[in-house]
Amino acid sequence: MAVLELNALSVPLSGSFSATVIMPDCAQMENRKYPAFYFVHDVGGDDTDIRTVKNLQQLSNELGLFIIAPSLMHSFGMDLPWGGKYGDFLCRELPGICRHMFPLDPERQYIGGYNGGAYGAYWHAANHPDAFRKCVIIDGRFDVVHMCEAAANGAKVPHLTVANLEAVFGDLHAVAGSKFDILCDAAPRAEKVFFGCEEDFPAMSDNTGFAEKLGTTVHVFRTEEQIYDAAMRWLLQDE
Repeated sequence: MAVLELNALSVPLSGSFSATVIMPDCAQMENRKYPAFYFVHDVGGDDTDIRTVKNLQQLSNELGLFIIAPSLMHSFGMDLPWGGKYGDFLCRELPGICRHMFPLDPERQYIGGYNGGAYGAYWHAANHPDAFRKCVIIDGRFDVVHMCEAAANGAKVPHLTVANLEAVFGDLHAVAGSKFDILCDAAPRAEKVFFGCEEDFPAMSDNTGFAEKLGTTVHVFRTEEQIYDAAMRWLLQDE
């Protein structure tokens, strides 16, 4: 396998971007198209976060799966009203760039995220089912209504400030029931979602409740590596 650092220009971001690409060895030798998993890092992180997951390179090679992690700043992978259009970049431009550079199958594109990044990954899977067939949530935090209202009322939110949140969601008291509220009963729903949590994850109950709402369950593991192993294999089941 190979771990590549991709740097290129983006129109929606009005500048350059960086991404980490984990590429299976077989892609250099076989004449076929490969599935791709787009990973949304936690807020406060960047594209290099994915490199710390010890077994992803082995899984990429074994499963013939490209793993692509762009740096999305504090955007949650969403379009910013007065800044970079990270949502458009993530669901449209980046997959196009990667298909131009690598032998990827446009019909087998998946998305997932860790912690706050799981929110953005799910939002795109639900709102752009034509772009992403399945979604993976790892130790997810997605109650942005509570997060925004708590920050607006003076509570500290890890890795985020009121300004960070307003740059994504606008009026922090108006998120409930808006297009950002993925827990709202009227919100679009993703059909194929894998929930994976470490057994000591503090927000386990939030994941359990959301999974039940979607008609699925949470898979609980001792380690992060076990979650990724199960999730990557689930992505390619029946494909």
